[in-house]
Amino acid sequence: MKQIIIITIALIYFGRLTAQQSQIELQTIYGSEHKEISEILRFEGIEIIDLHFSGNNLKGKDYTILIKEFVNGSLSNIDTLVNSKMNKYLQPIDTTSFKFKFFVKTQLNNTIKMITVFKSFSIEKIYKIKQPKDQYALHDFLNNNMPLQIEIGKPTYILGYFLPYFEKETGWKKYCEVSGSKYSPEEWGKIFYIPNYFLVEVTFELDKIASVYTLFLILQIKFYSLR
Repeated sequence: MKQIIIITIALIYFGRLTAQQSQIELQTIYGSEHKEISEILRFEGIEIIDLHFSGNNLKGKDYTILIKEFVNGSLSNIDTLVNSKMNKYLQPIDTTSFKFKFFVKTQLNNTIKMITVFKSFSIEKIYKIKQPKDQYALHDFLNNNMPLQIEIGKPTYILGYFLPYFEKETGWKKYCEVSGSKYSPEEWGKIFYIPNYFLVEVTFELDKIASVYTLFLILQIKFYSLR
């Protein structure tokens, strides 16, 4: 009984500790406000989205951004776009705001080009694909333009670049029904029969004190489970 009480208290404390670090919000802006630039982007098939993370708990956080590719319903590749902790030239976020722009285009040589522009640097990625029958589309995961809540220490999908869902009954090709569905993005391929898509995932790292306490909690649980 004593062991159960100790573990329960530890879990409550850890929940409060992580909750204090979880007040991060993501807001997005698509395209450009300038008509001429929007027309050029449309002509070139380029999609742009501004991502703005905000929250008092962002300051001092390291971050990791991954690009995951799914083919025929299965995860086929994980590519690290950036990991601030592993890059000697990068520092943790130094303000309560974190922004970057994401550019993506399906090119005529059957490749997808992605460029991510941060405050002081940019990263370009090229991915080979099979010749698509349909057009890829870039979507975020905000619900009715409401800010997306980000939990510190938890990997969170923020963008999807994917082929449409083909509805046989109507013959329509749908995108919003996919990104706004109740299904996990990792299930899209199997649920909607989408042959290829990419997901952008972000993780803001826990503070050292929270990470140490997580390890302590795990060891405590294992210790009492063996008694």
